[in-house]
Amino acid sequence: MKLKKLSLALAVGTTLVAPVAMAQDTLQLYGKLYPYLKYEKGSGATAVGTPVSTLAASPTGVNGIARTTGMVAGNSRFGFRGSEDLGGGLKAHFQLESQVNVDDGSGSGDGLQFNRNTYVGLQGNWGEVKLGNHDTIFKEYGDTIGILGISSGTFMSTSNVLRKTGFGTSSASSFHLRRANSVIYETPEIAGFQGGLQWSTNEAKTPTRDPRVLSMGVKWENGPFYVSLAHEIHYDLFGGSANAPSSQRNNAAADPTTSKDKATQLAVEWRPLKNHKFEFDAIRKEYNESAAVAGRFSSYRNMAYLLAMENRWTNQFRTSAHIVMSRAGSCTRVAAACNTDGLDGKQVTIGAAYYLSKRTFLWSAVSRLINGKSARYSNSDFDARPNPGEDINHFALGVTHSF
Repeated sequence: MKLKKLSLALAVGTTLVAPVAMAQDTLQLYGKLYPYLKYEKGSGATAVGTPVSTLAASPTGVNGIARTTGMVAGNSRFGFRGSEDLGGGLKAHFQLESQVNVDDGSGSGDGLQFNRNTYVGLQGNWGEVKLGNHDTIFKEYGDTIGILGISSGTFMSTSNVLRKTGFGTSSASSFHLRRANSVIYETPEIAGFQGGLQWSTNEAKTPTRDPRVLSMGVKWENGPFYVSLAHEIHYDLFGGSANAPSSQRNNAAADPTTSKDKATQLAVEWRPLKNHKFEFDAIRKEYNESAAVAGRFSSYRNMAYLLAMENRWTNQFRTSAHIVMSRAGSCTRVAAACNTDGLDGKQVTIGAAYYLSKRTFLWSAVSRLINGKSARYSNSDFDARPNPGEDINHFALGVTHSF
């Protein structure tokens, strides 16, 4: 009986898949899986009573990152993509991509969800349009090297320090997040130049708030050089207030205050030889709110920098390294003093890989994130939150397979 049910299921599956395959000019199943064993530990939290930044939480003297050894899957994913030639130089294409947690077998949210870059698009001589859930132009045009091609969504990600504030733990300040309800347009490449524009909304407009994101950029590539300049604006996302102490916040639902956060990033990559890459990024972030109540958060701005390199020494051996540095910056409050003492941060990461084939490699990485006495930058893979001034150490061993 079980064999009959299995045969029936296979027959139905074949019937459903075959028309899809015939309707597409191309249809591909792809993915990258990279589970890894990791050791994580926090140390050096700022002592109770130490003077800290106006925007920082009170120091506790206790480390919030426990000594933990476990398995993590990073942004392991799989997906489907396909395209159809519509004639006249026009092509339709789609992508459905889902996170899959190889460490425990679940998907994001303990189920299969196409929560990564998922869209339908049209492409022609005039450029390309995509509609869906997608990384921003700002993110895609910058930070091109990473660590061993697997840094996104792990403790190795440069965005942990480069593209957010150092006070608080809310992701509202982040300039590296994927955006839902996105409309993206990219120009065709002309003489090495290409530009992009993206608009998205979280569809939560109220009489006083209109939350949305606008992301744009231009990039140029010629021989060993790659240069990009990108800009992103967050309207009414309150990246400053969401991370400031509660007495300074302007983001309550009944508060008429609005916010406009923005970031500008320059990225330069140099590839003097085929197997060697070097990158420099500089980013300026500004968080502004139209507060009117004395003592409330008004503005914060800072600069952050990235130096990265990747080297393939043989067909089998590859190394990567980066250092990210974020300045303490400056801040203002309404009719009150504001200081940023100790809001600086730094992250250093080194990784190496040994290739067993073109699609499979073993790897190891070490990382140290150093927080100023007021800062709470975090790259914890176990959803722990550091306390002010706490440094975080990581060591990992993993295997990666792409298909």
